Amino acid sequence: MNEKDSAKVFSVWDSENKILQPNKKELLFEIVDQVASSFASGSFYYFVLNFENIGMDFVSEGVKNVLGIEPKDFSMNNAFKIMHPEDLAKMNEKEAIVFDFFFKKLSVEDMFLYKSVYIMRLKHTNGIYKTILHQAQVLSASDDGKIQKTLCIHTDITYLNIPINHKLSFISTIRPSYYYSFETGCLTSENESILNIEKDCFKDIFSKREKEIVKLMAKGIKYNEIAKIIFVSPHTINAHKKNILRKSGCKNTPELIARCYVEGLI
Repeated sequence: MNEKDSAKVFSVWDSENKILQPNKKELLFEIVDQVASSFASGSFYYFVLNFENIGMDFVSEGVKNVLGIEPKDFSMNNAFKIMHPEDLAKMNEKEAIVFDFFFKKLSVEDMFLYKSVYIMRLKHTNGIYKTILHQAQVLSASDDGKIQKTLCIHTDITYLNIPINHKLSFISTIRPSYYYSFETGCLTSENESILNIEKDCFKDIFSKREKEIVKLMAKGIKYNEIAKIIFVSPHTINAHKKNILRKSGCKNTPELIARCYVEGLI
């Protein structure tokens, strides 16, 4: 672990989200568990990060399956130790953009309507890096309007062989979604999409049947098997695939599945 890179992340959290008036309301973890389960597809774990002390209020048992770590041993310091060096070097920039978005573009009330999403790599205890879809949702705000607790869901998407990028998404089901690209340095709304999906929200550009096919593709099911499952010919599945890629602006299936994960479509 590069200690300078991890120190930069802690510095961003301390400077941008320093809590002076904590909210003492307790969380109902039964509800948190339900929310986390609805965000993830496949192997995952979740944790509640408390920015008052940068500590874990809770870590789910799933971390043992995904990373080989006991819940009691999972902390931000330990997460930084197993994070891929390239991802850790970008982490402070990502978190600075996250706070800039939540504090400068949203009201305190609207902070609860968005989740921030990006991809990272964390090393399993067996030495192999896992590709992790990171999703974070604000659970509570301090009395001085800072983010006090967040629910973070880490889904293992290694099997998709997704190319690693450092894009961020800010996703809402009832407000415009936004995307940040380090290549352009711009925060873009979904109506000015960098993927040329104009005037349409990504999750609404597909038909019901196309969404069904995408979800089956994400599970690694082959086209011939998908055809049997939904009672159509392989030729029809291939035609659907071409249409799905065309609508999404994605070049290939891994890019499509990555985009769908980030958008919460699957």
